[in-house]
Amino acid sequence: MRLTPHVTLVASGAYGFDLTDPLDCHAYLVQGARHTALIDAGAGNSPLPLDLDVAPPDHLLLTHAHADHAGGAAELATRRPELRVRAGAAATHWIATGDEQGISLDKGKAAGYYPPDYTFAPCPTVEPIADNEEIDLGGGVVLRAVATPGHADGHTCYHLRTPDYTALFSGDCVFTGGRISLQNLHDCRVPEYAASLTRLAALDVDALFPGHHEISLARAGRHLAAARDTVARGLLPRSTT
Repeated sequence: MRLTPHVTLVASGAYGFDLTDPLDCHAYLVQGARHTALIDAGAGNSPLPLDLDVAPPDHLLLTHAHADHAGGAAELATRRPELRVRAGAAATHWIATGDEQGISLDKGKAAGYYPPDYTFAPCPTVEPIADNEEIDLGGGVVLRAVATPGHADGHTCYHLRTPDYTALFSGDCVFTGGRISLQNLHDCRVPEYAASLTRLAALDVDALFPGHHEISLARAGRHLAAARDTVARGLLPRSTT
């Protein structure tokens, strides 16, 4: 599903548009003049449909280690050995080793979100991406990593600049309406979450591409401002879960 001249939605599960496996998050393909990046990898139950009229990805940028976002990384890395897999430093060990406790998969199974037989395939090629690190895809299309801990340790959003518009791939940090995903998990941290929401609201953002639910193609800064304004009152925005 082409969303903008540079962004294609290639996966979306039951908490989105039911395009692929029900467990998949939204996964986005971002195309520049020279390179292509995939934002998130889905759960890995089935290969992502990348046989599109778009160049295959050179980079896989994971927003965080939860299985619905990173579970497909290992299959993609096997399919494309030249693919560079990146994630926030605090999440790389869990992704590389398939640590079920680290990625809170044990809690997800106990809650019934993941079936008992679901397995997270380790992706040992994952590398850390630094806060504010930029990836130039060519033709004025640039992705910048924005460290946003709170929903999970190592959570990273990706700010997109193009010649015509800006966008934010927000993972599970913030959704339309300024909603968030606050869960009772070992690395979900309220003060860090509040600081991340305030940081994101300062960005120039035309479009918002979250990890689930609705997408905003215009005036997306209003969603980030809604989250910031709630935090400024000493509260936390409404959670999606």
